Amino acid sequence: MLNPPQEDNQIQQQKTMTNVLFVAYQFPPRSGAGVHRSLNFVKYLRQYGYNPIVFTIDEKSIRRETNQIDPKLLDQIPSDIQIERSPSYSIGPAAKWLQKVHLHRFFWVLVPPFCWEWSMPWSFFTYFKAKKLIKKHDIKVVYTSSGPFSPMMLGYLLQKTTPVKWVADLRDPFTDAYMWIFPTKLHWGISRLWERFFFSKPDKLIVNTESVRELYLQRKLIPAHKIVTLTSGF
Repeated sequence: MLNPPQEDNQIQQQKTMTNVLFVAYQFPPRSGAGVHRSLNFVKYLRQYGYNPIVFTIDEKSIRRETNQIDPKLLDQIPSDIQIERSPSYSIGPAAKWLQKVHLHRFFWVLVPPFCWEWSMPWSFFTYFKAKKLIKKHDIKVVYTSSGPFSPMMLGYLLQKTTPVKWVADLRDPFTDAYMWIFPTKLHWGISRLWERFFFSKPDKLIVNTESVRELYLQRKLIPAHKIVTLTSGF
């Protein structure tokens, strides 16, 4: 059976597009404020010559982490968008158990990266799967959405070990933001060093406000030609 002309045109257009591995830890059917920027990137990227292949966590992991679920959000993106999912490998359940036995603060002080972002292990355990996707689909660009900020480590590893460009998109600032709480100033300082290292590595860093861009230029985190502002719509 022959494909309709419109379907043939869509297939041909996809063949000429640049494939992007779209790494978004927060993605539907998860709902909430953190998913909409990524959702709309995926929704419209093909209009600009980029074909997103979404790499995110599976629904079981989403339901384990949050009760904010809205499967209908997936209806907003083209039905033929490829979405690859994996377990989150989150340490959230262990952290909750530590809270119950009143050892959470002790754990938090000793291992801050695994506390302020329970998603940290995901970047390491999914590296080889992401690398296979890059090879299979001839991916040219890796895009990471943050927060959480730990997926930036996956973007950096893929940038260093595969022939891809890395674009990092920040929905919020990290150490300059009010929502992150650190046990001590030492922990804040360590996170500041982490930020200085990873924020300087993307081939392009996208922020959502001009004030954040000016802040990062003032702090000399990244050269001016590598950071751009792309505001969120509503």
